[in-house]
Amino acid sequence: MKCLTLVLVLLAMLASLFVTSSEASYCPCDLSQKGEICGSNGVTYKNRCEFDCTQREYRKLGRTLNFKSSGSCPKA
Repeated sequence: MKCLTLVLVLLAMLASLFVTSSEASYCPCDLSQKGEICGSNGVTYKNRCEFDCTQREYRKLGRTLNFKSSGSCPKA
């Protein structure tokens, strides 16, 4: 019985590792591409890809990031 419990615990741990690794963020962007984007958070992104990756991360956290304007954000 103890052996079965140990096996089940190990299987649960392995399953959680696979779920965690599949949710890991990986967003390859070519940062040499131009086309700055100003986000609603006041941050200037180098290009649309970088903005989209950050927007995805915001959604995972339950937050919102919107497109504000093309070009760099005004300095505060």
